[in-house]
Amino acid sequence: MHTASTLQVNRQPEPTVRLTPREQQVLLWCAYGKTSWEIGRILGCKESTVNFHVGNILRKFEVETRVAAVIKAIRYKLLDACEEVQDER
Repeated sequence: MHTASTLQVNRQPEPTVRLTPREQQVLLWCAYGKTSWEIGRILGCKESTVNFHVGNILRKFEVETRVAAVIKAIRYKLLDACEEVQDER
């Protein structure tokens, strides 16, 4: 028999993070292990612009590293949505 506390542990929390389409693209490339310079080349923007988006992603996820942001995105199943945005382009 499951107790209420056991059921709460098994449920995934709803994501409260809302990313822009560009932040989604940057996050997806971060998940692939690309550097800011590489992402800039792929997306056709400056490395500093990529870093700006990464900073916004870290702030929104309330984490300090790209790896932590990617892990949270996987946990909330947000990378699936990122891949769909990438496929549409």
